[in-house]
Amino acid sequence: MPTTTSVLRRAAATLSAVGALTALGLAPAAAHDEVLSTSPEQNAVLETAPEQIKLSYSGEIMDIGHQVLVTGPEGQSVTEGPLERNGSQVIQPLAETGSEEGTYQVVWRVVSSDGHPIEGTYSYEVSGGTDTPNPAPSLSSTPSEAPAGEGADSSDGSAQAQEVADQENSGGLSGWAVGATVVVLALVVIGFLGLMSRRRRNS
Repeated sequence: MPTTTSVLRRAAATLSAVGALTALGLAPAAAHDEVLSTSPEQNAVLETAPEQIKLSYSGEIMDIGHQVLVTGPEGQSVTEGPLERNGSQVIQPLAETGSEEGTYQVVWRVVSSDGHPIEGTYSYEVSGGTDTPNPAPSLSSTPSEAPAGEGADSSDGSAQAQEVADQENSGGLSGWAVGATVVVLALVVIGFLGLMSRRRRNS
């Protein structure tokens, strides 16, 4: 006949298992690499158009799936030649058509050192006046599901970034729901074991 001590031991073992499962389900994912700096800087106002876009990251970029798209004031592509990767930096040469005045949009996507694609977007302006950069908001990197295909435009990059953010928010809620369900099941098991123990003692 199970004693009260044995029932408490089983309950403690059950709670330990529940804690381990919950910790595994709610453990945060490893951090992805982040973009540290861009050239030109975000929201910069340039007197002379740049000849290339240079992005620097916190880790070495993998030589797969990298892409930098730059579009001019009228939506035309101003990139020219292949993208170059050098450790933690990627460099995209620009065409002469990128010298006209206006706002330019940069959309980038690379595979970070942990094997996960990340992406982001920012803009700069070419003006005939004095180079007076505006205050630049902090640069952000968004984890992405998979590298973008060749020929994707800036609107595709923004939509994909939003979709990934929504999926991550949904995944976080699901993790908490699973943890709560496991804890409830553990409490039911403990209550059942205690009830069985009391019935056996009474009989």
